[in-house]
Amino acid sequence: MEIWNSYCHFKSPVFLFLYLMKKITITFFLVLVCSVILSAQQDSLHIYQIKYEKSITLTGSSRPFKSDYEYTKFIELEKSIFSKVTKTPNTNTSEMSEDDDAIFFYTSSGKNTNTVYKDYNENSFFAKHQLTSRYFLVKEDLDVFDWEISDTTKDILGYSCQLATTKYRGRTFKAWFTSDLPIGGPYKYDGLPGMILEIESTDGFIKFEAYGIKNSAVVQGENEIENPFKSKDAYSWEDFSALYKKKALELINYRPSENALGTTISRCAIECYIKEDDKEYNEAIASQQKKISRYKN
Repeated sequence: MEIWNSYCHFKSPVFLFLYLMKKITITFFLVLVCSVILSAQQDSLHIYQIKYEKSITLTGSSRPFKSDYEYTKFIELEKSIFSKVTKTPNTNTSEMSEDDDAIFFYTSSGKNTNTVYKDYNENSFFAKHQLTSRYFLVKEDLDVFDWEISDTTKDILGYSCQLATTKYRGRTFKAWFTSDLPIGGPYKYDGLPGMILEIESTDGFIKFEAYGIKNSAVVQGENEIENPFKSKDAYSWEDFSALYKKKALELINYRPSENALGTTISRCAIECYIKEDDKEYNEAIASQQKKISRYKN
């Protein structure tokens, strides 16, 4: 009907043809623009990048060892990467940028010994743990933490944060999280209804503290955001802790000479690999201490 009305209006096939071509061109142009916009939206990733300072304070020391890490959460992909970085001059900042033209590339580097990869869709994370001179990949579930949330609050980088506590593998932790940011946190720590901006063990051994937050939309580069580890080689936590204990017992009992007394490795790092009440390990340590006493006497 519209074409017939247009024909009656122009009363010339030539004018009608030009009119129709104009409409087709405009329609095609609009479809093309919409396709480009949709494609750009599909290729764009919204990410949160949070910089943390990690502090380790050894028993008997008053000076902590400090290093810097960055947690990157890919919102649409439900994945994150936590890795060691070089500290930038701009500290204690919070940036929100929804129109960042940068192209994001993620490339795994080296052995990834300071990297934690989380896949929220799969409810799992991967991290490497050191045993003597070797590193072993361990896969665990994200919901390993049993948090207790309190009503206590404080401000961190302009965000209202709430206190939560948990006992995790030999230590008690206090965490401050904000529900104004997506779920996530430094290192393995996760599982609260928001982003963990600060967490520390109550014994003062370890602490992560956020000092910079950036929210941006970036174009995904050619590299896919994939697991940087060979996940098929991963140990479960139970298997790795059993391996750790086995190696610890071997070192205690290792005597290359008659007067050698073996070597002791710590049962704990950030996490405890050997429980305090492990009878076999405790008996081995007690036996070693008796031999050391006899040797000194």
